[in-house]
Amino acid sequence: MTASPRPGLGSMLDRFGRGAYARAVREAVVNDIGPSLSPFNGFLLHQGMETLSLRMERHVDSSLEIAAWLEQQPEVESVDYAGLPSNALFEIAKRDYGVDASGRGRTGSVFGVTIRDGIDGARAFVDGLRVFSRMTGIGDTRSMIIHPLSSTHATFGSEINDRLGITPGLLRLSIGLESSGDLIQDLRAALDRV
Repeated sequence: MTASPRPGLGSMLDRFGRGAYARAVREAVVNDIGPSLSPFNGFLLHQGMETLSLRMERHVDSSLEIAAWLEQQPEVESVDYAGLPSNALFEIAKRDYGVDASGRGRTGSVFGVTIRDGIDGARAFVDGLRVFSRMTGIGDTRSMIIHPLSSTHATFGSEINDRLGITPGLLRLSIGLESSGDLIQDLRAALDRV
């Protein structure tokens, strides 16, 4: 654990050594939700876990459809989704995630898309979206989009971002439970602004 949760601070392990786990539990879990769940929160958590497999099927099926559609759009420079046969990691996805020749499998619902024209193209694209929320998350009911270079990776130096492939036009999509047709329509309207 060497990555810092906040810029300028060492990791929990660097700062607290052998007591790092206990400190993390105190600072994060107990501070945020208390030492135990309320009965209602326990019910909600249990209900969410019971329907997770159904929700994930929808997430993944929609992600493949949307990634394949985005790959065909002229405003898109690249799509980074292992479920696409054109992806460099497709053979690994076939081996490890049961992906078939058409891309059907369980490669997740989060992927990257690089919009042409760098930061200006990415900004115009995001500003044109109406269904996608501007936030980060995985497996949520709603679809989300985020610009890593100006958010999650903003504190990294350009050398690190270059090594990680975090470019000015890169956006991270997390596909939710909305209709894939509605999401594609929203994406098309946003691409028209690029």
